[in-house]
Amino acid sequence: MAKMLIIEDDPAWRSLYLMEFGKQFDVFEANDGLQALAMLDQVEPDIILLDLRLPRMDGLNFLRQMAAKGVRAPVVVCSGALPEGPAPLQDVHMAPKSGDLRDVRSAVRAAVQSAGVASRAGLAPEDTGEPEWLD
Repeated sequence: MAKMLIIEDDPAWRSLYLMEFGKQFDVFEANDGLQALAMLDQVEPDIILLDLRLPRMDGLNFLRQMAAKGVRAPVVVCSGALPEGPAPLQDVHMAPKSGDLRDVRSAVRAAVQSAGVASRAGLAPEDTGEPEWLD
């Protein structure tokens, strides 16, 4: 099964993401960028769901530190304050933070397909329809 690291300081949002993606991914949770950096080597996530506004180390600094460590996992930035313009780094997908998770689901789907981990996340690469967990 593919691994997802959720980096979110709000427990309500973490719970929502866990309910949405917990059946398709082994989910690991971090409260901020520093905790997530410490977890990267042990967890080896296939995909990361990242908020930008975090205590101790924000999401953009986490992305920089992750790249400096050579970690290449695709990232879905899910934030109420998305930066203008293109994604800050390669393999970064962006989705607005909203109780309606359609944009997040689409970004996660695109990320797992581009990373080649779709089959471990319950989505065969040749599938063209919505997987069960995206309905």
